[in-house]
Amino acid sequence: MPDESGCGRWLRNRSGPPGQGAGSAAPAGGRPPVAATPAEKPRGTPGFALRPGQVFHHYRLQQQLGRGATATVYKAIDENNGSVVALKMLTLADDWPDDLLEDAKMRLLREADAAGGLAHPDIVEVRESGEHDGLVYLAMEYVEGVNLGMHAFEGKLLPPRMVTEMCARVADALYFAHQRGVIHRDIKPANIVFDQRNRRVRVMDFGVARLDNSRATRTGVILGSPSYMAPEQLDARPVTAQSDLFSLGVTLFQLLTGMLPFRSDSIPGLMQKISAEAHPPLRAVRPDLPESMSVIIDRALEKDPELRYRNGAEMAQSLRDCSRTIDPALR
Repeated sequence: MPDESGCGRWLRNRSGPPGQGAGSAAPAGGRPPVAATPAEKPRGTPGFALRPGQVFHHYRLQQQLGRGATATVYKAIDENNGSVVALKMLTLADDWPDDLLEDAKMRLLREADAAGGLAHPDIVEVRESGEHDGLVYLAMEYVEGVNLGMHAFEGKLLPPRMVTEMCARVADALYFAHQRGVIHRDIKPANIVFDQRNRRVRVMDFGVARLDNSRATRTGVILGSPSYMAPEQLDARPVTAQSDLFSLGVTLFQLLTGMLPFRSDSIPGLMQKISAEAHPPLRAVRPDLPESMSVIIDRALEKDPELRYRNGAEMAQSLRDCSRTIDPALR
């Protein structure tokens, strides 16, 4: 399976976050000091990493929560108001030549500004974005819960009715964003948070655009999570609301079955399957689910964007109609 590690895993209950080690503990009787030693590399250069205890801008870092190909996420305290945030540091210098780097930063910050205007109960808030000391950052609402990637494999699956209702809320959140011109581009279980105490679902990681013409794109590297991408996204064609709905269809299939609908040992093989081959029939894997669920997944996973749901609201309604036909006791 191709590697799909990401930076969306900044949840409080994940044990053993990477990067938590020497220098992260506070001395007795006081707050952690700003690290006296400089980082190993200058800020804004490839491979740069901050450390727990350091202050970046007006954020004091607590611990590293996740690290992926394009960003590192820290739990941090906003020293202006004492709130806890998830601080995402974007490593654009790793992927962009100097002559295009400034334009890439501006485009990403414009997208982050748009995402910051998404005031919706099921979307994680982007509170601030900007550039400081040569680094582009996003400060996001810190969310407690578990990402649904923890429930995307056999033995850990959630009840189908619960999955259907959660995905309906995600579809509604996507519709809200799409109406405001914001495409997510990376919908997958790990970017959906579930707080079991209040049964609330939150979509995270809005605000990071797929920037074309990067060094990785020009050399044929696919950024993001290819198993969840629509055919047009893999082919570098325009990404639309229907691209997000395809990704939600993949997510729904995986949360119901514990397996991805398209699998391969290589990226080229995976791209071929997503672009040209049919996914397994849902009821071949889960015969206990209603036929209406198969219809929803089949439509969401159409190769042609024009044949998918017209919008997230339409998909959400289909999911809610289907949910009423699922036995609530079904596991």
